[in-house]
Amino acid sequence: MRKDRTVPKQAARKKSGVPAVEKALDVLELLADVPRGMTMNELVDALDRTMGEIYRIVIYLTDRGFLRHDPVSSRYALTLKLFELSHRHEPTETLILAATPLLEQFSAQVMQSCHLSVLSDAHVLVLASSRSPLPAGYAVHTGGLFPIAHSSSGHVILAFSPDEVQQRYLANLDPQDSRQVADRLAGIRDAGFADTPSTLVTGVRDLCAPVFDARGVVGAIATGYISQVGEAPGLECARTALVSAAQQLSETLGGNVTRRGQCR
Repeated sequence: MRKDRTVPKQAARKKSGVPAVEKALDVLELLADVPRGMTMNELVDALDRTMGEIYRIVIYLTDRGFLRHDPVSSRYALTLKLFELSHRHEPTETLILAATPLLEQFSAQVMQSCHLSVLSDAHVLVLASSRSPLPAGYAVHTGGLFPIAHSSSGHVILAFSPDEVQQRYLANLDPQDSRQVADRLAGIRDAGFADTPSTLVTGVRDLCAPVFDARGVVGAIATGYISQVGEAPGLECARTALVSAAQQLSETLGGNVTRRGQCR
């Protein structure tokens, strides 16, 4: 589920010093919400621009590998190049490399899938994940994008973000929802983690803990805990192990955290 994206009309659109870049970004942002792609005419209509403004931009983005063209449907859609480029960015790569062994260790220890997420505008982006060794379970895939409103990871990251970041998010909610979310963020900050029923999947319990570097919160480690028949560790053990994994990752990244007990 993605947020609705509105494209500014010509009369209201602010003038840019680099119009070609603005048009290219408009195309990329629009297609990010349309996985099936759009034809050239649909792009022109949706962006409220002329064919002359858009045609060369789309062809150039296609030549550079950011878009792919389907000759049968005549649709243009995003490739994975933007995702690949984001993974070359050193802070992101460092975060993924440091998190991966800890995620795998957690999954092997607790027999639950887990994932590392960061904020991406009004969404949460899954940067890395590890599957449970058991044949059945609940997992979130790398690259997944979820609205903050339905993500414990998003609320955990917000709970430890600066006040201005929280207020910016809360200001876009209805007053009643804003109060409820503010109380939830305060509760998460007091506890140091989140432990709530999933708002997306019935029967799944969201456990989530923040990850810090020297600058502050950078992400969150989470698991969609499912009670398993057999010898799989229980909820309390999973919660303790998750908090410990987040703390270990924070220490690796130079964050200042207080260590809690290990899962036994």
